[in-house]
Amino acid sequence: MERQRRRRGLSRRELSQMVSRTERWMGLLEQEGRGALRLDNLIDLARAMRIDDLSALAGRRFTATALEVPEHPAVPEIRHALTHSLLAPAPDGQPYSPENLEYRIRHAWDAWHVSRTQNTQLGLLLPSLLRDTAALTRATTGAQRRKAYAIATRVYLIGQRFAYGVRALNLAVQFTDRTLLAAEMSDDARLMALAGWGSAMTSLTAQQPQEAEQTALAALRHVARPASVSDASVRGALLLFAAMGAAGNRRTADAWRHWEEAERVSKRIGRHIDVETMFSAVNVGIYSVAVNMECGRTFNAMSSAAHLDPREMPSSNRRATHFIDLARIYDKAGDREAARGAILDSVEASTETIAYNPDGRQLVAILARAGSASNDEIAHLADGLGLL
Repeated sequence: MERQRRRRGLSRRELSQMVSRTERWMGLLEQEGRGALRLDNLIDLARAMRIDDLSALAGRRFTATALEVPEHPAVPEIRHALTHSLLAPAPDGQPYSPENLEYRIRHAWDAWHVSRTQNTQLGLLLPSLLRDTAALTRATTGAQRRKAYAIATRVYLIGQRFAYGVRALNLAVQFTDRTLLAAEMSDDARLMALAGWGSAMTSLTAQQPQEAEQTALAALRHVARPASVSDASVRGALLLFAAMGAAGNRRTADAWRHWEEAERVSKRIGRHIDVETMFSAVNVGIYSVAVNMECGRTFNAMSSAAHLDPREMPSSNRRATHFIDLARIYDKAGDREAARGAILDSVEASTETIAYNPDGRQLVAILARAGSASNDEIAHLADGLGLL
């Protein structure tokens, strides 16, 4: 990357401005490969430097199939439901009751947390949930209208989780905006904080760590003095995203300051696990691994992981993502056998998470090409993901 930039007579600052990124972002990409696996980043850089062949930037070991995350089959219908539920004529008859929608929201969260095919499960539930929620908001007035928008906030937040889970960034941005607007209409401080949490998640997915941290910290004011365990959980979840944002910018001291405050919150709420954010003591522990990894502290991350039992996290996607993080840590430490084991643990937790995780896909491709005798399961996985 740096060699190509220098060959074209561009400074790091000049190239970063050409692709609308910070000079620090460019430095992390060149020095540590941060963001080098994202196809959109490579395309932007290639266009700026007038390079026709992406392999000149990425090298031969990066394959297009590893870089490209497939579109989930449910994305078009969900996008259509999100847009057209507000544009279509109002449906005939009475809308579904708030109680019915609350029940379906709980069912959707259960599907997300428990199923090994959580993205597909949400893909089945979301279109009708979006349409029926839109019908409710259009049919209510006064105080009932605020309640309807509170329900809409929670539905849009589920949609944002789906879009995040399948790396549909444009759809995630749409859901993020809808969540913020609905939360404001609901006049509910906790929901405003939750909307900020979803917005910070979208920024992290888009590799905008500074924006993620700033958004999470701004949303904290809505739960500055938590009135309930639920409020405190949202506050803790925001602090964890602020920690990840600071870690993404290699501001280690700030990252750990946010994380330590989140840990204090987790101690205050005891064994409670928040349904929407999964904030809990075990999730704080999992984020200690992620923060260390983002800060480039491989062996600290391994040490943090050694004190965790991911089985205590009642979320298939969160467990699966944690195991992908572990696999990356082990690979960076040179222990590829442990990396293979962690990848297989991820698949056991969720068969879908790795299919839509760019870092996980890339690592599966690398491990499969390593070709050891114990690699049969990884090779089979790589083939199933379309990486071979």
